[in-house]
Amino acid sequence: MILVGVAVVLMVIGLTLVNDTSCDGACETLGFTLLYGGLPISAVFGVVFGDLVVAWPLDMTFWVVVGFLLARFADNRGRNVLGPTLIALALALIYGLVLSQFVEIAI
Repeated sequence: MILVGVAVVLMVIGLTLVNDTSCDGACETLGFTLLYGGLPISAVFGVVFGDLVVAWPLDMTFWVVVGFLLARFADNRGRNVLGPTLIALALALIYGLVLSQFVEIAI
C-alpha cells in the first residue's frame, strides 16, 4: 500500500506542476518527473503518443503487482520490505526523469 499511496501523491504533485502555466524549465522537468514516476504506464503512453495521458487503472495495477513482488522478494530473503520499496521508488523517479527528458526534447 505504501507504493500505491506514494504513486498517488507523485501523480497529484506532478499534475499540479505540469498544469500550472507559470511552471517552466526546472519546474516543468520536476513536474513530469514526479508525474511519470508515479504513473509509469501512462508515461509510456504519453511519450509515445505525445499527449498527457492518465491511464490510472493500469498504473495502480502496476504498483500493486510491484508491491506484491517486492513483498515476496523480501519474505523469501527474510528481510524487511522497506529497503526494496525505497529502491523501487528511487528507480521510478529515475524512470520518470528519463522520460521527462524525452518530453522536454519533443516540446
